[in-house]
Amino acid sequence: MCLALTMAALVLGGFALFIRPEITCPVAFYFLLGMLSFNLDGALFYFYTDTADEFPPGPHFTAYFYTTGIGVVTFIGIMTGFLTGDIIFKSWSYRSVLAVTIVLRCLTQLAMIPVLLRWTVRLGIPDSLWVLTVTMADTIVFAWRWIPKQVMGAHLTPHGMETTMLGLTAGAFNVAMILSSYCGAYLLNSYGVVPAGRPHETAVFSNLWKVQLIAALAPCAMLFLLRPLVPSSTQTEALINERRESATHNSVYERMKVSLWGAS
Repeated sequence: MCLALTMAALVLGGFALFIRPEITCPVAFYFLLGMLSFNLDGALFYFYTDTADEFPPGPHFTAYFYTTGIGVVTFIGIMTGFLTGDIIFKSWSYRSVLAVTIVLRCLTQLAMIPVLLRWTVRLGIPDSLWVLTVTMADTIVFAWRWIPKQVMGAHLTPHGMETTMLGLTAGAFNVAMILSSYCGAYLLNSYGVVPAGRPHETAVFSNLWKVQLIAALAPCAMLFLLRPLVPSSTQTEALINERRESATHNSVYERMKVSLWGAS
């Protein structure tokens, strides 16, 4: 966990020091949002696919269903989100889109808890139907949240520096994705959710719903950073108005350099 926090500090610190604030603030927001979207796939894989000998309560999905069934629904959900997001949110501000999608994705993540607590068995609802429905909704919302990030990135790219900025931002977001896996693994380990496909490991999953609850609520902390980090502009408005060819204009480094030269 210390390593993850150190890496996050290095990435955010580098942007804050050398890159202009108009670019740094949104990148920092999406970096933290990605990092707080804890990846629990390792534990969920065993929860879904453990056999009756390993996890008697179920849901006992086959490997084919886990990879192909859920995979196809994920693809359909993302494509649906891409096709509908532009229509629904075209005139919305970045803040509004993010506020709505963060809350909606929290709800879709919370919707997994009935499966983890096996309430679906008591209600007589097939696990496969519940998981596919929730996965579809979750990926649609994920796509809705992804679109403004790409649009914002295009508006925040200085003229003539497209490749450089794409590399910097993509690299930062990839680091956030990796750190989300580290944080998710740390959270799972802290709650003793360490399945390995061993016989009789039902007790290992007893706290998985708590981890899922934390993972669902954690991104909501970013709602408090919407105003200071995300511009209020719509997706059709320019975000860089001065020195549009510079990625470092008015950065902390440039201000320090000007101050030192002025003092000398």
